[in-house]
Amino acid sequence: MSVGYANGIRVMSITHTGEPGFMLYIPIEYALHVYNEVMNMGQKYGIRNAGYYALRSLRIEKFFAFWGQDLDAFTTPMECGREFQVKLDKGMQFVGQEALLEQKQNGVYKRFTMFILEDHDTDTDLWPWWGEPIFRNGHYVGKTTSSAYSYTLERHVCLGFVHHFDEKTGEKLVVTTDFVNQGEYEIDIAGHRFQAKAKLYPFSSLFTHRRRKDEMELSGYQGE
Repeated sequence: MSVGYANGIRVMSITHTGEPGFMLYIPIEYALHVYNEVMNMGQKYGIRNAGYYALRSLRIEKFFAFWGQDLDAFTTPMECGREFQVKLDKGMQFVGQEALLEQKQNGVYKRFTMFILEDHDTDTDLWPWWGEPIFRNGHYVGKTTSSAYSYTLERHVCLGFVHHFDEKTGEKLVVTTDFVNQGEYEIDIAGHRFQAKAKLYPFSSLFTHRRRKDEMELSGYQGE
């Protein structure tokens, strides 16, 4: 697409915040011009700059995994809740297909999980960042990969992988949905453990309600 005097801009319908949006890939010589054009046209819509940590908070509270921090080349879609993005029944061969079919059949040994801190005081307690140990029923099961304060949930949210180890042998076992949902969790922050609630899916109903409220405010609807 073209913006102002700039052309050759590639637009992708993708977002790192969990909200509907687009990414613009702009030739560097047009970057400032495009920024000024977008900011000028966006004034009537309430456009404003948002910092990196704001975007980080938005994507974490929406349970969006980030490549290079939460995910790497050794993470499969089955392990991070993205199996819906893989079409295994289209009759097309691809690298890693056999491994994914095996995971679909036999289960996975780690699951990407969202944790909401229950008894954490944001004013007096140390904040999590990433790499904090995760405990289930008093036993170590993994570590966080990213964390942020959620302004929607008004509490800290951590993302990380839950593993299932045999308590006697230490052997890795399959991580089932029941295993994740039925445990009592704690996140260790600098030696102090905080209770946490584990979720395998985001708070979709909460964010749908917020989006509808924002849309009504944007359109000027005041209600009856």
